[in-house]
Amino acid sequence: MITITILGLDPYLLKQLSREMTPQLVELYECGQDDIDFFAPEGLLIHNGIDQTSWNIEIRVNAPLKVKVLEKQAFEVIKGGLGNFCINAVVIFNYYSSDNRYEVIRDEYPRYMSEDNPYYEEDNCETCDGECDCDHDDNCECGHCHHDEEEPYLGNAFEEFEKRMGKDDE
Repeated sequence: MITITILGLDPYLLKQLSREMTPQLVELYECGQDDIDFFAPEGLLIHNGIDQTSWNIEIRVNAPLKVKVLEKQAFEVIKGGLGNFCINAVVIFNYYSSDNRYEVIRDEYPRYMSEDNPYYEEDNCETCDGECDCDHDDNCECGHCHHDEEEPYLGNAFEEFEKRMGKDDE
């Protein structure tokens, strides 16, 4: 299992980045897609009090010792895949012995969620069918996403209070 942790990257960019880099890494490491995961925690990379998000990122590759011989090629794949995702990057490789890795996998569930199993919930709206570049939150850019949120009350919230106050003044 190879886990690539990216610090200082907007985590919402990780879906696209992982889709682009996974096939190349699978080919390089001669492994399956289930053997490569990406992780971008929500947070900020700060230098001298200034947010460096997507300007400076740190990438940590945690991989089995047996693939260390492919480190330079893996670095080139990662460097090439960064494209427009950041300006500067540092890549650090950490290796572990396969003897020190354990898994807890439940047989009654698929190993990973995918678009083909019932456990996956698509976060795209039906109108734009995932064709837009927005993240479908409250500030959706496609103009089609409507969230099941209650409309704000635009009336006079103090109407009853004002009526009672007016009656008391008479």
